[in-house]
Amino acid sequence: MAWYEVDREPRVNVALALRNELQQYGVERMLQSLSIVGDIRVEHTPESAVKAVIGDDYAIVVVALREIDESAAACLDAAAGRGMKTLLLVDEADLSEPRRLAGIRSGGFVVINELSASKLDDTLRRMRDGEVPIPSRLVKSLLELAHEGAEPVRTRLEVRITPREREVILLLVDGLSNKQIARRLGISGHGAKRLVANILAKLDCSNRTLAVARVLREGLYEEYLQQV
Repeated sequence: MAWYEVDREPRVNVALALRNELQQYGVERMLQSLSIVGDIRVEHTPESAVKAVIGDDYAIVVVALREIDESAAACLDAAAGRGMKTLLLVDEADLSEPRRLAGIRSGGFVVINELSASKLDDTLRRMRDGEVPIPSRLVKSLLELAHEGAEPVRTRLEVRITPREREVILLLVDGLSNKQIARRLGISGHGAKRLVANILAKLDCSNRTLAVARVLREGLYEEYLQQV
């Protein structure tokens, strides 16, 4: 009788750094309940969290946006340049002050008041698979910020965005995952992933966050909304 080893899905190791002890306890308990999570490190600062897992390809640092000072922001930015992924926990005040996100390179966002074990599981899986989860409420805040002050700067893209890609761009701005995009458009998950990759390449953006930011900044969201 032959025995075969069943491949296990890649797990992510998490370094958690939250000054709010109640939030830290709650998030840690959620992490402990998730099969996707391997090792969990609890650190006192974002800097020590980065130091604890830097170089680990499957590591994610979890920090609260409100607790990031200039030093921590610089550390997270340098770590992102080396491939480190950071999950930012945002609160209601952050949603009303989207400028706080400026200068923070993140691999994903989640609203702390809406956090649950299932939501955290989905967010970590999407980050592991290369997506940048953005809550729709945060996208709306960024959209409102894009409308403030001067008129959007419209830049003519040097590549053609197909009608299908415009549909996907609108869904990206709404914060949908690849699986959700696939269901909404009635296509396969692989097809949705390929469309998103094509869009990132055409917009010259390395991730969803940058792509959404460009779409909002240049007024493409409103333009594409009128075309679909």
